[in-house]
Amino acid sequence: MTATSPPSGTRMAFVTLFSLLAAFGQAQNKPATTTFAQLDRAVKQLMDSARVPGLSLVWIQKGQVSYRKAYGFTKADSTQQVDSNTVFEAASLTKPLFAYAVLQLVDEGRLDLDKPLFEYLPYPDVADDERYTKITARLVLSHRTGFPNWRKNRRSSELTLLRSPGERFGYSGEGFVYLQKVVEKITGEPIQAFMENRVLKPLGMTHSSFIWQPAFTANYAQPHNESGEVGQKYQPAQANMAYSLHTTAPDYARFFLAIFNATGLKPATVDQMLSPQSQLPTRFSGSDTLAAGSYWGLGIGLEQTPGETYFWHWGDNGAFKCFIMANRTRKDAVVYFANGSNGLDFADEIVRLTVGGQHPAFPFLGINWRAQAGKSAKK
Repeated sequence: MTATSPPSGTRMAFVTLFSLLAAFGQAQNKPATTTFAQLDRAVKQLMDSARVPGLSLVWIQKGQVSYRKAYGFTKADSTQQVDSNTVFEAASLTKPLFAYAVLQLVDEGRLDLDKPLFEYLPYPDVADDERYTKITARLVLSHRTGFPNWRKNRRSSELTLLRSPGERFGYSGEGFVYLQKVVEKITGEPIQAFMENRVLKPLGMTHSSFIWQPAFTANYAQPHNESGEVGQKYQPAQANMAYSLHTTAPDYARFFLAIFNATGLKPATVDQMLSPQSQLPTRFSGSDTLAAGSYWGLGIGLEQTPGETYFWHWGDNGAFKCFIMANRTRKDAVVYFANGSNGLDFADEIVRLTVGGQHPAFPFLGINWRAQAGKSAKK
């Protein structure tokens, strides 16, 4: 997730940007004091330096949308500007919305978080390994199934457990696919219809869907690689609860407000969603050392300090990147979507300028824009 080094003509921009961002440094857990004008200027410079053509952002303060802004273009060589209704790929930001819907079934007594999923629906893809019979909805939502993120051959029906369920955190889209099948069995609904009825319509997410909609054609973001070159747009025909959501920043902000206000879930269930289920390692991959205060809840990442709780998630569909961070205590949050491969590289700076604080989520994901900017400026 390291930004491509810029050509020599942009190095001075890195120096200027680095100086600007240094002025915004916040002590841990302190809210940001950034003005809208400062945020606007910084986002434009971040995008330019990282070669991200378009971005859409919403900033929530004290439980209210305080600022929303769209930047750049839907396609690098076009004149169509991104606006608040431009549809982006949400990638793994699909997962928290699915968790929210699953917990509604828990509230209704239709799904038990700790009942083995095979009792609802046996899973032939992994039936040869009896350990899978220990997998529950809780283990799926907290990424402790033992599944890999994705099977080696995505077209294969064979799925292998990497470790015993419940043993440790291991991020897995496969777990969400299994739980999706269970939800369809319990409800008797296709997952797209279920999510429309449980999430999109109740929350007023009118520009969102888990499958491609003809209405998106007039205003959607195109994908761009690290060099800013446009790629082929993925238009899902089937809903996948691990990654297929297409949405806008204002639509996704409605999810924050639902969590802040316990809309659609019992307050105790929101508390459970935002309670530690598994402790995270210091790095997403390649580390067995656990990070203090860094956890996964039910469908969402968590950071806990003595006085505050943050929840967060990232999305990465290759040429689309996105990030959310929220402070539950203050009801502050930020969400942004970017249509460039380098769009996660500056997630820490956007959070620092909005929600504020210092977060173990970023070393976990390998994101450190200031270090990258400083190295590039010295070349």
